[in-house]
Amino acid sequence: MQNSYFIKKLQPVVQLFSNAAWLMGSEVLAKISRIVTIVVLAAALTPVSYGTAMLALAFHDMLGLLLRAGTGTQIIRCAPEKLASYAKNGATIQWGMCLAIALIQYLLADIVADSYDNPDLATLLKTMALIYLFYPWVSIKVFLLQRENLMRWLSLRSGICVIAENLSIALFAVLQADILAVAYGKIVFSLLWLILFSLAPVKSYGLGFDLRVIKQLLRTSGQLLSCESLRALRLHTDTFIASKLMSPELFGIYSFAKNAGIGLSQSIGNVFNSALFPFLCKLQRQGKLTQQQSIVYRIATCIGLVFVIQALLVPFYLPLIFDQKWQITIPIVVILCLVALPNLLVDTYCSFQRAQGDFKCEILTRLLCLLISLLLLIYFSPTQPIEFAMILLASSLLWCIAIYPGFVLAKKCFTLLSFISRRKSHEY
Repeated sequence: MQNSYFIKKLQPVVQLFSNAAWLMGSEVLAKISRIVTIVVLAAALTPVSYGTAMLALAFHDMLGLLLRAGTGTQIIRCAPEKLASYAKNGATIQWGMCLAIALIQYLLADIVADSYDNPDLATLLKTMALIYLFYPWVSIKVFLLQRENLMRWLSLRSGICVIAENLSIALFAVLQADILAVAYGKIVFSLLWLILFSLAPVKSYGLGFDLRVIKQLLRTSGQLLSCESLRALRLHTDTFIASKLMSPELFGIYSFAKNAGIGLSQSIGNVFNSALFPFLCKLQRQGKLTQQQSIVYRIATCIGLVFVIQALLVPFYLPLIFDQKWQITIPIVVILCLVALPNLLVDTYCSFQRAQGDFKCEILTRLLCLLISLLLLIYFSPTQPIEFAMILLASSLLWCIAIYPGFVLAKKCFTLLSFISRRKSHEY
């Protein structure tokens, strides 16, 4: 009797591990190909060119993260009776968002390049803007795969796409495409993504236009847009500031260190959170979310220890893999590997809030983390890569220290302001 109860209690966690295992398996293969890409780029590009490529990717990824603010979250977590309506109207919204983001990136390319006095940025950003035209064809199918927790199907195809992207970037770099190798690799990824996910074993709902449903989706999407904008800024704010405060060569060194440190470990965190969110939404629909909260945090902490192990191994594997010109980045990479652990815990905390539909609380959480990072970077204004890494680690530790009391205080202030506003409206 006790054994059956114990098995029943652990069953949801087993599913989380199963989902994460499939995603992690594909990620391991993708990681190997990513290491090949980093090695080839490090050999083929100068520090200045490397910094330019990473800065362009930061802007592109920041806009790309906004797609997560669309209808995906709502399709994954909605009640079964709302699924068809949300999927049809969500597809219409996805098309609008993708077209808008592609146009925005294309129009902003020259402005961004001028602000950094780097014309090569414009070419990269304009080329990568085309990628957004591929996503809306199959984006709803990807959300439905996550909703159904079909992580085996999703992870295998995603892994193939990532491997193809990484190896094609390396190939184009060898063929002397220089920084455009990054953009060409992204295009290869998008084409393969479109082909593979068009065959997804989920129902196709087509397009729909119900103004009431679209307004409802957009209302929530506005809150998700704020969440994803704050998350994107938190992830890339150091890159944008570093490119202004450092020389092009020092920025290239910092970009390499970040890519070899946070870049490698962050992808493991992304795998865990990709598996975690649909799992939490399923628990929320079943009314079992709070029962599994402590177990999920323990799992997240254990995964975070992998980043600590990576940091310890950096002095051994980095000299074996990369050119002599990158050896000075070893202490920077070690520090940046450790940043991934607080990142993972914050994203896990926000996944719980999002699964509960508590988007305002997620906004407050992400805003608090962003402000801590910005204040430290602006106050100290570091000009050396090692200084940037240390401030980034300090700010990430402060997130974990301040997130709970800061969140509670901000929520009380928000509640008080809402109460005062209602009182004044009532008086009038």
